[in-house]
Amino acid sequence: MNALQFRTRVAVLWMAVAVATVAQMLLYLLIPGALEDMLAGQIEGEALTAGVGYQMALLVVIPLAMTTMTLLARDRVNRYASLVVGLLVGLLGSLLVGDHLLDGVVNGHVVLAAVAVLLAFLIAGLSAAELRRPVSGPGVTAEEPTGRRHPATV
Repeated sequence: MNALQFRTRVAVLWMAVAVATVAQMLLYLLIPGALEDMLAGQIEGEALTAGVGYQMALLVVIPLAMTTMTLLARDRVNRYASLVVGLLVGLLGSLLVGDHLLDGVVNGHVVLAAVAVLLAFLIAGLSAAELRRPVSGPGVTAEEPTGRRHPATV
């Protein structure tokens, strides 16, 4: 897979993680009593504080920021960042999904959260596979140590 294909696929996957995260947050509001609890200052039995709000916002902002970074950063930086952040988002999401599953709760918002987790791990796997692939080859642009770019020679 060339660099443009990798960037496009990973950017679309990061966007899918963000959409799945927003959708699972919206589906949570459809659970009977969830909206009333949130209006009363509670979310899943805990106080709804500014910290919880920031955490929920970060769960959406991180994939959106990674979408932008995927399209703008250099190839190697992009691959390492997608690997590390994909693993972190996947592991954090696994803890959240696992907590619900241990409580015996399986509904739409838990399923969408699990989809976001699987997509994050897929991004990490694709990034790891691309890190093992040689950077230069036919039709691939290589970077000189001076920072200038030139077509790679075979």
